[in-house]
Amino acid sequence: MIIQDIYLDEYDWEIRVYYAVNDYYAKEILKELEEYNPTISEYETIKNLMENYEYNTGFTFTNYQQKCSLVVIGLTTCPAEFQNTFDHEKGHLAVHIAQYYNIDPYGEEFQYLVGNIGKLLFPIAKNFICEHCYSELKKCKFSI
Repeated sequence: MIIQDIYLDEYDWEIRVYYAVNDYYAKEILKELEEYNPTISEYETIKNLMENYEYNTGFTFTNYQQKCSLVVIGLTTCPAEFQNTFDHEKGHLAVHIAQYYNIDPYGEEFQYLVGNIGKLLFPIAKNFICEHCYSELKKCKFSI
């Protein structure tokens, strides 16, 4: 598992991303999730997802009052599946921020937001997108 913390200056928004997560890390992530104050229903849904782990899954949770988000990207079966899960969760994250700031999801500001998030996440995400790097991660760090 790799953890990446980023901060979006222009939105005063904190983001923590967990990459290559499996059920082994469920308790650690659920403990952190409690700090984001989810409803009981939200917590139970995420707990169920984490404990019944499947490849190519993830979730994004946002605490709007604290302006912070938690993104979890599980283990994936190949670089293309990582890209799919990554884009999916990055999309949820951008929408959460856009909702808070009333940013038009059809406008340029929203697209810049998505691009800036991607740029900040790239230093870690690239290791899961590149076929060669993904193969090395598979051999060395993660049991995929």
